[in-house]
Amino acid sequence: MNTSISPSEKSNWFDRQAEQYEQSRFGAMTIMMTAQSCLGAIAVMFSLEVNNYFMMGLSAATTMGSNSAFISLAPAKWCLAIFYVSVITNLLLIFINLGMQ
Repeated sequence: MNTSISPSEKSNWFDRQAEQYEQSRFGAMTIMMTAQSCLGAIAVMFSLEVNNYFMMGLSAATTMGSNSAFISLAPAKWCLAIFYVSVITNLLLIFINLGMQ
């Protein structure tokens, strides 16, 4: 009876995401850049509505950081990690700013 675990079963969710991203890097990169740029623009708009320039800068910095990782063809894990940080940051900023209105 063989009870060994294959390498694909050992990898965690993030590693599987990185493998899938690497297989279709340019298509995934285009979609991810567009989506997180739009989300960042919405977060900046809400930050400007309440005159919170710190949140505007934070949103712009994380969005630009993610875009620069994609454009510079950084390793897949870096691109995904920075993308997830950007999405989470921008979503939090949107919800915070909605609560301030």
